[in-house]
Amino acid sequence: MKLKDIGEHEFIRRSLSKYLGHDIFYDVYTEDGFTYKIDGFQLSYFFSFMDYYDIGWKAVTATVSDIITSGSKPRIILSSIGVNSEMEDKQLEDLFYGIIDATEYYEAKYVGGDLNNSEKNGWIDIAGIGTKLCDIKSNPEEGDIVIISDEIGFTSEVFISYLNNFNIPMHEISKLRVKHPIVNKNILNFYKEFCNYIVSSTDISDGLLISLQNLSDRLNYSILIEEFNINPSVYENLRRYGYGVNDILKYSGEEFSSLFVVKQEKAKEMIEWLYHYNFSPKILGKLGKERENEIKYKGNKLAISGWDNFKGWY
Repeated sequence: MKLKDIGEHEFIRRSLSKYLGHDIFYDVYTEDGFTYKIDGFQLSYFFSFMDYYDIGWKAVTATVSDIITSGSKPRIILSSIGVNSEMEDKQLEDLFYGIIDATEYYEAKYVGGDLNNSEKNGWIDIAGIGTKLCDIKSNPEEGDIVIISDEIGFTSEVFISYLNNFNIPMHEISKLRVKHPIVNKNILNFYKEFCNYIVSSTDISDGLLISLQNLSDRLNYSILIEEFNINPSVYENLRRYGYGVNDILKYSGEEFSSLFVVKQEKAKEMIEWLYHYNFSPKILGKLGKERENEIKYKGNKLAISGWDNFKGWY
Protein backbone atom coordinates (compact mmCIF):
# COMPACT_ATOMS: atom_id res chain seq x y z
CA MET A 1 0.00 0.00 0.00
CA LYS A 2 1.37 3.42 -0.93
CA LEU A 3 2.26 5.89 1.80
CA LYS A 4 0.06 8.57 0.21
CA ASP A 5 -2.91 6.28 0.83
CA ILE A 6 -1.92 5.30 4.37
CA GLY A 7 -0.77 8.69 5.56
CA GLU A 8 2.04 9.66 7.92
CA HIS A 9 0.01 9.47 11.12
CA GLU A 10 -1.54 6.09 10.34
CA PHE A 11 1.86 4.66 9.35
CA ILE A 12 3.25 5.75 12.71
CA ARG A 13 0.34 4.16 14.56
CA ARG A 14 0.31 1.00 12.48
CA SER A 15 4.01 0.33 11.91
CA LEU A 16 6.30 2.34 14.19
CA SER A 17 4.20 1.47 17.23
CA LYS A 18 5.49 -2.10 16.87
CA TYR A 19 8.95 -0.82 17.77
CA LEU A 20 8.24 2.25 19.92
CA GLY A 21 5.03 1.22 21.67
CA HIS A 22 3.13 3.99 23.46
CA ASP A 23 6.05 6.41 22.90
CA ILE A 24 4.73 7.20 19.42
CA PHE A 25 2.26 9.60 21.06
CA TYR A 26 5.04 11.72 22.58
CA ASP A 27 6.68 14.67 20.81
CA VAL A 28 10.09 14.27 22.43
CA TYR A 29 12.23 11.57 24.00
CA THR A 30 13.46 12.16 27.55
CA GLU A 31 16.08 10.20 29.48
CA ASP A 32 18.34 11.03 32.44
CA GLY A 33 17.18 14.62 32.53
CA PHE A 34 17.82 15.31 28.82
CA THR A 35 15.21 15.86 26.11
CA TYR A 36 15.78 14.98 22.45
CA LYS A 37 13.89 16.10 19.35
CA ILE A 38 14.38 16.20 15.57
CA ASP A 39 12.12 17.87 13.02
CA GLY A 40 12.41 19.04 9.44
CA PHE A 41 10.85 19.65 6.04
CA GLN A 42 11.60 20.08 2.35
CA LEU A 43 13.26 23.32 1.25
CA SER A 44 10.52 23.69 -1.36
CA TYR A 45 8.25 24.78 1.50
CA PHE A 46 8.25 28.45 0.56
CA PHE A 47 5.86 31.38 0.20
CA SER A 48 6.58 34.57 -1.76
CA PHE A 49 6.87 36.59 1.45
CA MET A 50 9.60 34.28 2.84
CA ASP A 51 13.34 33.93 2.23
CA TYR A 52 15.99 31.40 3.22
CA TYR A 53 16.66 33.19 6.50
CA ASP A 54 13.02 32.57 7.41
CA ILE A 55 13.35 28.87 6.54
CA GLY A 56 16.32 28.49 8.89
CA TRP A 57 14.52 30.34 11.68
CA LYS A 58 11.32 28.34 11.19
CA ALA A 59 13.11 24.96 11.22
CA VAL A 60 14.76 25.73 14.56
CA THR A 61 11.48 27.01 16.01
CA ALA A 62 9.67 23.81 14.97
CA THR A 63 12.13 21.71 16.96
CA VAL A 64 12.44 24.08 19.91
CA SER A 65 8.65 24.31 20.18
CA ASP A 66 8.43 20.64 21.16
CA ILE A 67 11.36 20.93 23.58
CA ILE A 68 9.98 24.00 25.37
CA THR A 69 6.39 22.74 25.44
CA SER A 70 7.62 19.51 27.06
CA GLY A 71 9.06 21.57 29.93
CA SER A 72 12.70 21.52 28.82
CA LYS A 73 15.22 24.29 28.17
CA PRO A 74 16.91 24.06 24.74
CA ARG A 75 20.68 23.67 24.99
CA ILE A 76 22.12 22.23 21.77
CA ILE A 77 21.00 22.60 18.14
CA LEU A 78 22.36 20.57 15.18
CA SER A 79 21.36 20.57 11.52
CA SER A 80 21.30 18.27 8.52
CA ILE A 81 20.83 20.17 5.27
CA GLY A 82 20.67 18.98 1.69
CA VAL A 83 20.77 21.53 -1.13
CA ASN A 84 21.12 21.48 -4.88
CA SER A 85 24.60 22.50 -6.04
CA GLU A 86 22.97 25.08 -8.35
CA MET A 87 21.87 27.04 -5.29
CA GLU A 88 23.48 30.45 -4.77
CA ASP A 89 25.99 30.56 -1.91
CA LYS A 90 24.28 33.65 -0.45
CA GLN A 91 21.02 31.71 -0.13
CA LEU A 92 22.71 28.92 1.83
CA GLU A 93 24.46 31.46 4.02
CA ASP A 94 21.08 33.11 4.74
CA LEU A 95 19.70 29.71 5.70
CA PHE A 96 22.48 29.22 8.26
CA TYR A 97 22.03 32.79 9.48
CA GLY A 98 18.39 31.99 10.26
CA ILE A 99 19.41 28.82 12.10
CA ILE A 100 22.05 30.60 14.19
CA ASP A 101 19.84 33.63 14.89
CA ALA A 102 16.96 31.47 16.11
CA THR A 103 19.31 29.31 18.20
CA GLU A 104 20.65 32.42 19.94
CA TYR A 105 17.13 33.73 20.50
CA TYR A 106 16.16 30.52 22.28
CA GLU A 107 19.37 30.73 24.35
CA ALA A 108 20.85 27.52 22.97
CA LYS A 109 24.12 26.73 21.15
CA TYR A 110 24.45 25.77 17.49
CA VAL A 111 27.22 23.19 17.13
CA GLY A 112 27.09 22.37 13.41
CA GLY A 113 25.89 19.20 11.71
CA ASP A 114 25.91 17.79 8.19
CA LEU A 115 25.74 19.44 4.75
CA ASN A 116 24.77 17.37 1.70
CA ASN A 117 24.06 17.67 -2.00
CA SER A 118 20.50 17.05 -3.17
CA GLU A 119 19.48 16.48 -6.77
CA LYS A 120 16.02 17.88 -6.08
CA ASN A 121 14.62 20.55 -3.77
CA GLY A 122 16.61 19.56 -0.72
CA TRP A 123 15.72 19.42 2.95
CA ILE A 124 16.45 20.83 6.37
CA ASP A 125 16.37 18.78 9.57
CA ILE A 126 17.05 20.28 12.98
CA ALA A 127 17.93 18.19 16.03
CA GLY A 128 17.70 19.66 19.50
CA ILE A 129 18.80 18.62 22.97
CA GLY A 130 17.34 20.20 26.08
CA THR A 131 17.50 19.80 29.83
CA LYS A 132 14.35 18.91 31.72
CA LEU A 133 13.04 21.61 34.07
CA CYS A 134 9.88 19.81 35.09
CA ASP A 135 9.48 16.06 35.50
CA ILE A 136 5.77 15.66 34.73
CA LYS A 137 4.18 12.81 36.63
CA SER A 138 1.29 11.99 34.34
CA ASN A 139 -1.72 11.16 36.52
CA PRO A 140 -4.77 11.97 34.35
CA GLU A 141 -8.24 12.00 35.85
CA GLU A 142 -11.68 12.67 34.49
CA GLY A 143 -12.33 16.40 34.74
CA ASP A 144 -8.73 17.56 34.27
CA ILE A 145 -8.70 20.85 32.34
CA VAL A 146 -7.34 21.37 28.80
CA ILE A 147 -5.75 24.80 28.26
CA ILE A 148 -4.42 26.33 25.04
CA SER A 149 -1.77 29.02 25.47
CA ASP A 150 -2.79 31.29 22.58
CA GLU A 151 -5.36 32.07 19.92
CA ILE A 152 -5.19 30.08 16.68
CA GLY A 153 -6.32 30.68 13.11
CA PHE A 154 -3.47 32.89 11.87
CA THR A 155 -1.69 30.14 9.94
CA SER A 156 -5.06 28.81 8.76
CA GLU A 157 -5.69 32.17 7.11
CA VAL A 158 -2.42 31.92 5.15
CA PHE A 159 -2.90 28.29 4.11
CA ILE A 160 -6.51 28.84 3.04
CA SER A 161 -5.52 31.96 1.10
CA TYR A 162 -2.73 29.96 -0.57
CA LEU A 163 -5.24 27.33 -1.69
CA ASN A 164 -7.22 30.20 -3.26
CA ASN A 165 -4.19 31.62 -5.14
CA PHE A 166 -3.85 34.27 -2.42
CA ASN A 167 -7.11 35.91 -3.47
CA ILE A 168 -8.22 35.99 0.16
CA PRO A 169 -6.65 38.93 2.02
CA MET A 170 -4.47 38.06 4.99
CA HIS A 171 -3.67 39.92 8.18
CA GLU A 172 0.00 40.91 8.44
CA ILE A 173 0.27 39.04 11.74
CA SER A 174 -0.89 35.87 9.98
CA LYS A 175 1.90 36.13 7.41
CA LEU A 176 4.37 36.83 10.21
CA ARG A 177 3.25 33.72 12.13
CA VAL A 178 4.13 31.60 9.07
CA LYS A 179 7.25 33.54 8.07
CA HIS A 180 8.81 34.05 11.49
CA PRO A 181 7.08 31.96 14.20
CA ILE A 182 8.19 32.51 17.78
CA VAL A 183 7.73 30.21 20.76
CA ASN A 184 7.12 32.24 23.91
CA LYS A 185 10.02 31.35 26.20
CA ASN A 186 7.88 32.18 29.24
CA ILE A 187 6.45 28.67 28.87
CA LEU A 188 9.54 27.56 30.80
CA ASN A 189 8.64 29.90 33.68
CA PHE A 190 5.09 28.54 33.53
CA TYR A 191 6.53 25.07 34.14
CA LYS A 192 8.63 26.32 37.04
CA GLU A 193 5.54 27.85 38.62
CA PHE A 194 3.04 25.03 38.05
CA CYS A 195 5.06 21.86 37.43
CA ASN A 196 3.22 19.76 40.03
CA TYR A 197 -0.16 20.53 38.46
CA ILE A 198 0.62 19.79 34.80
CA VAL A 199 -0.53 16.36 33.62
CA SER A 200 0.64 16.46 30.00
CA SER A 201 1.44 18.86 27.16
CA THR A 202 2.03 19.12 23.43
CA ASP A 203 2.48 21.83 20.82
CA ILE A 204 0.31 22.49 17.76
CA SER A 205 2.28 21.73 14.61
CA ASP A 206 0.11 19.53 12.35
CA GLY A 207 -3.22 21.01 13.47
CA LEU A 208 -5.15 21.47 16.71
CA LEU A 209 -7.30 18.37 16.26
CA ILE A 210 -4.30 16.13 15.59
CA SER A 211 -2.59 17.48 18.72
CA LEU A 212 -5.74 16.90 20.80
CA GLN A 213 -6.03 13.35 19.47
CA ASN A 214 -2.40 12.66 20.38
CA LEU A 215 -3.11 13.86 23.92
CA SER A 216 -6.21 11.66 24.08
CA ASP A 217 -4.27 8.60 22.92
CA ARG A 218 -1.36 9.36 25.21
CA LEU A 219 -3.53 9.74 28.32
CA ASN A 220 -6.18 7.17 27.28
CA TYR A 221 -9.03 9.60 27.98
CA SER A 222 -11.57 11.33 25.77
CA ILE A 223 -11.36 15.12 25.50
CA LEU A 224 -14.55 17.15 25.73
CA ILE A 225 -14.23 20.50 23.97
CA GLU A 226 -16.40 23.42 25.05
CA GLU A 227 -15.04 26.15 22.76
CA PHE A 228 -12.11 26.88 20.44
CA ASN A 229 -9.70 29.78 20.82
CA ILE A 230 -9.90 31.19 17.27
CA ASN A 231 -8.86 34.80 16.71
CA PRO A 232 -12.09 36.77 16.04
CA SER A 233 -10.65 38.94 13.22
CA VAL A 234 -9.32 35.90 11.38
CA TYR A 235 -12.61 34.08 11.84
CA GLU A 236 -14.64 36.99 10.45
CA ASN A 237 -12.31 37.41 7.48
CA LEU A 238 -12.50 33.74 6.49
CA ARG A 239 -16.23 33.55 7.16
CA ARG A 240 -16.82 36.19 4.48
CA TYR A 241 -15.26 33.80 1.98
CA GLY A 242 -17.32 30.79 3.04
CA TYR A 243 -14.92 29.17 5.53
CA GLY A 244 -16.00 28.12 9.01
CA VAL A 245 -14.64 26.66 12.23
CA ASN A 246 -14.02 23.20 10.78
CA ASP A 247 -11.92 24.68 7.98
CA ILE A 248 -9.88 26.79 10.36
CA LEU A 249 -9.21 23.75 12.53
CA LYS A 250 -8.21 21.65 9.52
CA TYR A 251 -5.62 24.17 8.33
CA SER A 252 -4.37 25.19 11.79
CA GLY A 253 -0.89 23.66 11.46
CA GLU A 254 2.34 25.30 12.61
CA GLU A 255 0.72 27.49 15.22
CA PHE A 256 3.41 26.35 17.71
CA SER A 257 1.10 27.22 20.58
CA SER A 258 1.00 24.93 23.61
CA LEU A 259 -1.71 22.60 24.88
CA PHE A 260 -1.71 21.68 28.56
CA VAL A 261 -3.76 19.18 30.53
CA VAL A 262 -3.81 20.46 34.10
CA LYS A 263 -5.46 19.86 37.44
CA GLN A 264 -8.78 21.62 38.01
CA GLU A 265 -7.78 23.38 41.22
CA LYS A 266 -5.02 25.39 39.52
CA ALA A 267 -6.59 26.02 36.10
CA LYS A 268 -7.92 29.51 36.86
CA GLU A 269 -4.62 30.62 38.38
CA MET A 270 -2.75 29.26 35.35
CA ILE A 271 -4.98 31.21 32.95
CA GLU A 272 -4.37 34.41 34.93
CA TRP A 273 -0.60 33.77 34.90
CA LEU A 274 -0.56 33.24 31.13
CA TYR A 275 -2.54 36.45 30.56
CA HIS A 276 -0.09 38.34 32.74
CA TYR A 277 2.81 37.17 30.56
CA ASN A 278 1.17 38.23 27.27
CA PHE A 279 -0.33 34.93 26.18
CA SER A 280 -3.95 34.75 24.98
CA PRO A 281 -5.05 31.53 26.71
CA LYS A 282 -8.39 29.81 26.95
CA ILE A 283 -9.83 26.72 28.60
CA LEU A 284 -10.80 24.48 25.68
CA GLY A 285 -12.50 21.79 27.73
CA LYS A 286 -11.67 18.83 29.96
CA LEU A 287 -10.86 15.14 30.05
CA GLY A 288 -13.85 12.85 29.73
CA LYS A 289 -14.10 9.09 30.17
CA GLU A 290 -11.11 6.81 30.48
CA ARG A 291 -10.41 4.40 27.58
CA GLU A 292 -12.51 6.53 25.20
CA ASN A 293 -9.85 7.91 22.87
CA GLU A 294 -11.87 10.50 20.99
CA ILE A 295 -12.46 14.24 20.75
CA LYS A 296 -16.00 15.52 21.30
CA TYR A 297 -17.37 19.00 20.69
CA LYS A 298 -20.72 19.77 22.30
CA GLY A 299 -21.42 16.06 22.61
CA ASN A 300 -20.53 15.09 19.03
CA LYS A 301 -17.43 13.14 18.06
CA LEU A 302 -15.11 15.18 15.85
CA ALA A 303 -13.45 13.77 12.75
CA ILE A 304 -9.73 14.40 13.05
CA SER A 305 -8.25 16.59 10.31
CA GLY A 306 -5.04 18.48 9.74
CA TRP A 307 -1.70 18.14 7.97
CA ASP A 308 -0.13 14.82 6.99
CA ASN A 309 3.32 14.74 5.34
CA PHE A 310 2.27 11.91 3.00
CA LYS A 311 -1.35 12.87 2.29
CA GLY A 312 -1.29 16.64 2.64
CA TRP A 313 -4.30 18.27 4.30
CA TYR A 314 -7.06 15.80 5.05
